[in-house]
Amino acid sequence: MDDDRNDDSGATIRNPYGTDESLVTLERRARAYDEALTRSRPACAFGTLRVMSWNLQLLAGPFSGQGGFRADLIKRARKIVQNIIVVAETVDVVCLQEVWDDASRTVLRSGLATTFPYIFSPAAKCGLMVCSKASHVCNHFVKFTHRGGIEARAFEKGVSTTYLRLAQNDACVRVAIILNTHLQSDYWCSGRVARFSQLVCVRESFMRAVRECRGNGYVVERVLLAGDINVEHGSAEYEHMMHSIFPGAIDLMNSPLNDDDSFRLTFPVARWRHYILKCGRESRYFDLEPRVRIDYVMDLTPMGVSQGVPPRHKHVDSGYVNRALCRDARGRALSDHFPIVAMSSVFGSGTEDYSL
Repeated sequence: MDDDRNDDSGATIRNPYGTDESLVTLERRARAYDEALTRSRPACAFGTLRVMSWNLQLLAGPFSGQGGFRADLIKRARKIVQNIIVVAETVDVVCLQEVWDDASRTVLRSGLATTFPYIFSPAAKCGLMVCSKASHVCNHFVKFTHRGGIEARAFEKGVSTTYLRLAQNDACVRVAIILNTHLQSDYWCSGRVARFSQLVCVRESFMRAVRECRGNGYVVERVLLAGDINVEHGSAEYEHMMHSIFPGAIDLMNSPLNDDDSFRLTFPVARWRHYILKCGRESRYFDLEPRVRIDYVMDLTPMGVSQGVPPRHKHVDSGYVNRALCRDARGRALSDHFPIVAMSSVFGSGTEDYSL
């Protein structure tokens, strides 16, 4: 029997699988928090740039780490499209990971094309997709050379680079560089060594993109990195990443307010399970309590700027987790990751020195 409860705003929190009371309480608090943050975001005229990152787990299969049979994936992809369209006014760029399934990728492309007409999806084996309202000047994809475990054989993970043209009528080409990536996981074994090499590759892609833009006379307004980094926030690996790989970068999901960080945990939201029942088979997500944050939107602009660095206080509370986006109309999870949204509102003065 479904267990329905009302939150303080009167909205119904549906709990179809009998999830324990602590999860329902967390969901109630998180929903109110998300709604407050979403309302505080102004409409975009590309003076701000709002980026969503979401790992969709569109990998066919009934086993742990997979997201159901192909029919299940297609159904989820359709619902994901519907949810993204609902919040489209609050998002300018959508960065997706684990779009492994061809049919699901087609559903996403066709469903999002009306609202986000400019789409870059290198190949199914990389699982990456970038959808935006602004046109693309160009796109690149670099495959990681260092990969481990089954991921090295089954996938071609890498980093995509998209140059968004922010203003169509300017005399100069003003761009925002968006990097989308999905790094080695710890699912099979520790992936820290592989991730280090992959992070170096991401940094090299960033440097290459800035040099290419300068060589073509483009004005770089912002450089943002989004994706499933698979590095736990607050860990020693995270500190090494921020200080050694991306020195000066701003993690837009951080908050200087020292509030309850449980609102920013992104994984695991749920786990897909398959059962053979007397009345037939059943596949669905079962809710879990998120334990870590491994999804990020980072502002890399200060790494290549010698003057006009945007102060950190101007990015206060920029990023948030949109939990409602990860639920269908029945309250069921649509992925094992929560989507995150972050806003970069401070552009450079045009005098920056990107000497990389």
